[in-house]
Amino acid sequence: MQNPKKTRVAFAYHFNDKDWFGGKNYFTSLFSAIAKNPPNNIEFLFVTGLKVETTLPQDFPWMKVVQTKLLDKLSPPWLLRKVTTEFLNKDYLLIDFLKKNDIDILSHSGHLGKQKEIKVIDWLYDFQFIHLPDYWKPLHVKRTTDSYIAKCKNSDALIVSSHDALADLKKFAPWSQVPHHVLQFVSRPMDYEKILSKEEVLKKYNLPNKYFYLPNQFWMNKNHSLAIDALALLKEDNNDNDIVVVCTGKEFDARQPKYFGELMQYVSEKNVSDVFKVLGIIPYEDTQALMTYSCGVINPSRFEGWSTTVEEAKSLQCRLLLSDIPVHREQANELGVFFDNNNPKQLAALIKQFYDIDEPVTSTENKILNYDQRLLDFRDKYIQAITNL
Repeated sequence: MQNPKKTRVAFAYHFNDKDWFGGKNYFTSLFSAIAKNPPNNIEFLFVTGLKVETTLPQDFPWMKVVQTKLLDKLSPPWLLRKVTTEFLNKDYLLIDFLKKNDIDILSHSGHLGKQKEIKVIDWLYDFQFIHLPDYWKPLHVKRTTDSYIAKCKNSDALIVSSHDALADLKKFAPWSQVPHHVLQFVSRPMDYEKILSKEEVLKKYNLPNKYFYLPNQFWMNKNHSLAIDALALLKEDNNDNDIVVVCTGKEFDARQPKYFGELMQYVSEKNVSDVFKVLGIIPYEDTQALMTYSCGVINPSRFEGWSTTVEEAKSLQCRLLLSDIPVHREQANELGVFFDNNNPKQLAALIKQFYDIDEPVTSTENKILNYDQRLLDFRDKYIQAITNL
């Protein structure tokens, strides 16, 4: 008796890891969840370009990797694919490639236009372009809006990362009749044996024994200026203030290319260059070490879809100082302390309060959710979503 055919699910990964850390971390989370308890009746394939720079195939060797120039940005096959899709409203070239590889479902990878050959379950990252349009160029807002409308029209199911995003989706496309799934991803913490000791990481980055950690990309919506203002207030109260906030993350935002330079100028004007330390992009294991040994993880963001920063801090059982936005409440209501993202005095007071606490964080204190169970819940909801297509 022949074994029943497995459903083949493909992820088309077309960007470089360094260009979108949030996306890379999301797929790391999803693939880790799948690997925790892999289904017997589903086979997962990683489809990528020949020139795409990613470590995911090495990180998850159990996934079959298939390469195509159709996913190499600006290559002739990529350009031809874009042109034909634009004029014919159907991604014929990618559909043909997926069919040749016996793909049944395309997941988290955009839509294929009007077609019935392959099921599509797509991921809508967030709706920041609606809530904070001033942080985007008008053309970028239009392109993202058009892309989301096309995804809502041409997908067989849609995934969002929070109930807050689901509410946005229902307002954005109330006419959408396809199933909507909330998948709250869970960040995978590093193996403690692989990260530096506290002494090693402090020496490597020339940091004091106590510090706070702000690991967000340098994008306008991440609201680093609030932390800068809070540090300036602490200096006004105490000229000898030496409370340090350490920042890591990508220093360039294509939507606002001058932003990082302007932010560093603001740091200088506020006279906090000695306590607002920017490390830029550093190895992932070092970000986990910095998070682990910090007095607290700060996220002053004005908008999130589902914060990777918060998820990593939850998994590592860190204290959380969070802007009071709906998704942070949804993500860590019982685990964090919250401040108005327009009120640096509130953040300054919390920084001082947490700095003076010497006891280590414990899972009992933080009421941390079990990591393994959260990961399995994420996996089960995803498998159910693709099974129901």
